[in-house]
Amino acid sequence: MERSPAVMWTWLLGAGLVLVFCITTSTAFPRPPRLIGCVFIHRVNVTCHWEPGDTPTTKYTLQVEKISSANRSAKKTYTCTTHETTCTIGLNGSTSRIDFCITVTAHGGSESFSSHPRCQPGRTEVMLPPAILNNVTEVRGSPQCLNVTWSRVSSDFPVSDNEIQQGNLNSQIETVTEQLDFQIRNVTMEGYSVLVCHLRPDTEYTIRLRHRYRGPASPWSMWSKALQGRTAEDAPSAAPVFWRRVKQNHRNGWRLVSLLWKPLPHFLANGKIIFYNVTCQTESTPILSDHGSCKYLHHLSTSCSLLLPAGRSFCTLTASTSAGVSPKSKILLHGSSETESPSPCHITATPLNDSSLEVRWVALTDASVSSYVVEWFAVREKNSSTLYWEELNRYQTSLVITEGLKPMERYAVSVRAVYGERGAGKNTTLYTYTRQGTPSAGIDVKVQQISGGMVELTWSPVPVELLRGFLRNYTLYYRTRDQPARSVFVPGHARSYTLQNLSPGNYAIFMLANTEAGAGETGTMANVHIRSEDISVVMYVVVPLVLTILALILMACLAQHGIVKEKLCKDVPDPSSSSLSHWAPKTTLEATVSGNQAT
Repeated sequence: MERSPAVMWTWLLGAGLVLVFCITTSTAFPRPPRLIGCVFIHRVNVTCHWEPGDTPTTKYTLQVEKISSANRSAKKTYTCTTHETTCTIGLNGSTSRIDFCITVTAHGGSESFSSHPRCQPGRTEVMLPPAILNNVTEVRGSPQCLNVTWSRVSSDFPVSDNEIQQGNLNSQIETVTEQLDFQIRNVTMEGYSVLVCHLRPDTEYTIRLRHRYRGPASPWSMWSKALQGRTAEDAPSAAPVFWRRVKQNHRNGWRLVSLLWKPLPHFLANGKIIFYNVTCQTESTPILSDHGSCKYLHHLSTSCSLLLPAGRSFCTLTASTSAGVSPKSKILLHGSSETESPSPCHITATPLNDSSLEVRWVALTDASVSSYVVEWFAVREKNSSTLYWEELNRYQTSLVITEGLKPMERYAVSVRAVYGERGAGKNTTLYTYTRQGTPSAGIDVKVQQISGGMVELTWSPVPVELLRGFLRNYTLYYRTRDQPARSVFVPGHARSYTLQNLSPGNYAIFMLANTEAGAGETGTMANVHIRSEDISVVMYVVVPLVLTILALILMACLAQHGIVKEKLCKDVPDPSSSSLSHWAPKTTLEATVSGNQAT
């Protein structure tokens, strides 16, 4: 439907008049200040905040009228004047239980504009005094709860016992642990005690309490002074991580086995561990009677040892607090004749610094692999060292080791796969250092034999604790007073060496061990005297011996020649034994005689 031009103009004129009216009205009636809120302090004062209005303002007047509940017409007015948007008025001991009407007036030039009065009980916006905490105690049978009791000074607290029991208080409790983990919890207060739950067992908490009256209009009180309380102990919520180490075999196939475990962290122990309990059995024996050192285990124990038979064995471990026993950890030890499952491959150990290594491996594809165990210990020549270990889930393929590592100390690092109830598989071991150094001890060279110009030397290897790196080779030095030192490199696996063709004289002989970091200390020096007579005697002895050997070789060759002739020529006829040996042609004989006569 089309509109006529007259109608369109009428509509536009009306819109313009409305716009002009709104502008005129806005100019004629500016927006007054708006009261945001007030805070009453019981029997002390009231502080109010507001937003300014539209007109320029030189000052504000806050007016608070106290209205008596007994006589509504009896009013008492309190005022304060300020240039700010907040002001505090003393109430001369008036209780916040009564009603108050509050107005803010903005003064600008000759005009003043006031907010609409807001009338309400003072308790609607009262700030309650801090609560008084009396006790924070554990709850028997509820290790995740604390019982908090509090009190108040009734003359300063404008909420009655009956109102508190009816739930007219909103309350919050702040809990802070020893590790500075804090949380603020809303609680319903229906008296002077409240249960705070969902806490950690056997944990000390610092508790504070605050209230407000009914709802968000009332500000929170200041926090109470703090009190500390500890929740009760609970039974451990997890089993200790369990491992084993087979040290050596005994007669009849019995094995000395060390059982190892990790102390439960406090958040899993849920209390102080009093003792551990280990039991072992075989497939044929329910429980082994010989517990070794695993019989009585106090709370600081992390290992024990016992003898186990050659067959398959099972061991379990539990940890106990005053509140109960943990779940069981179980470990399987294969029989000595059983074939162990495969181990991870491609293991590497990369030093990160002097006290850490990163170990990596390629995960197995077998779905029955439940975890991996990384073991490491310092390699010792004689005494065994502490075994460190860490169990990781089946999806992890690396571990940064930081425990028990030192530079210039050799470590054996191995990784095993654990196949759930089938137990652990083979281990793959490599040796590594966080940082190599030069050997801290020298080689003690010993002279075994001197023969002419030859000297036979022997030595013992440097203990691995003093080697401080991977041995590459040895450098053997020998020198005389008149000649500079000469040296020769000897392979690292050698334990003896013979110096030859030494000329007469006094020799000083010593040896250095070389690692990838360099040469080590100089060891004990051996002094050797080579006499000229020793060389002459050698010549007198050696030359005849060599000639004798050559003569024997020649005789053997001649004898071998006669045998060969006999074998090859024994069937050839002898011409002197034939009939032709007596036949001579006549013409030849006559020619020979005639020739002689003519001569």
